[in-house]
Amino acid sequence: RCLRPDKVVPAVQDFVSSNMSQKFIEPPPFDLAGAFADSTACAPLIFVLSPGADPTGALLKFADDQGFGRTLQSLSLGQGQGPIAMAMIEKAVKDGTWVVLQNCHLAVSWMSTLERLCEELNPEKVNSNFRLWLTSYPSPQFPVAVLQNSVKMTNEPPKGLRANIARSYLLDPVNDPNFFGGCNQEQPFRKLLFGVCFFHALVQERRKFAALGWNIPYEFNDTDLQISIRQVNMLLNQYSHVDYDAIRYLIGQCNYGGRVTDDWDRRCLVSILNNILCEKMVTDPSYRFSESGVYFSPPHGEYDSYLEYTKSLPLIPEPEVFGMHSNADITKDQKETNDLFNSILLTQSA
Repeated sequence: RCLRPDKVVPAVQDFVSSNMSQKFIEPPPFDLAGAFADSTACAPLIFVLSPGADPTGALLKFADDQGFGRTLQSLSLGQGQGPIAMAMIEKAVKDGTWVVLQNCHLAVSWMSTLERLCEELNPEKVNSNFRLWLTSYPSPQFPVAVLQNSVKMTNEPPKGLRANIARSYLLDPVNDPNFFGGCNQEQPFRKLLFGVCFFHALVQERRKFAALGWNIPYEFNDTDLQISIRQVNMLLNQYSHVDYDAIRYLIGQCNYGGRVTDDWDRRCLVSILNNILCEKMVTDPSYRFSESGVYFSPPHGEYDSYLEYTKSLPLIPEPEVFGMHSNADITKDQKETNDLFNSILLTQSA
């Protein structure tokens, strides 16, 4: 009763917040431009992947902004892709274009070749516009020399509903004013947009409850969210009414449901979606997502009003918003405490 392992992480957050400031416990926005500014033509840029995070969309948009969108070459590594990747790099080094090699952890046998290619990059011979972008899950086979001489980035899904929803609003296309304000049915679109972002955060956060959340941990990512938002926008622009059944089917059975293989998980996913993306959510100003009323459908407003509402949400969500008993938090929090302590111990010298 005196020592509560499940409350260590919230206590650490309170301690850091009171002694340093709130910004040290809130994840910063993903700064791809800052990482690019630190890079050189001879230093690769590595995305360290994590479940639920897909940096490809952000990278493609950034390439367009920098004027490299049309010449960028992308390849997913795997069996037999090594020679193709090598030819792409050799051509890009001369032409000054960008190359993206995805899933390096799947091409273990080619990693020694990648290491040699990176070591042979000569600043005097390489076009200064050339950039090599790599994506990989953590792997012991990844060349240490490449890691040491590269710019490393990770874009993990933020912890908590609040941070997750806020991040969704900072992603493309939601952060585009023309997209956010350009729908023919403005009021239903903005309400449904928030609903999709809330649903995306909810299904990702459920994974932290292990078997209580999903029977199988699914890797829902930003691509699922972005295609769902674009489909909602398309349907509202094409028709004069809101077809909730079509929206729920596309999101629940195709975009997100396409990843779900367990029947009970699919049933749970569809039930969550039906509770969030419904007519009452758009028409009823007092519609609540949870019994406590903490989470509700914010009133129709501008882009900043939705961000302000999101910032007012609790930093650590209660289990009731997931439809679970308060005791469901205990196992999840104990695992987070163990992960925190194990990470701290890894930083200790032998």
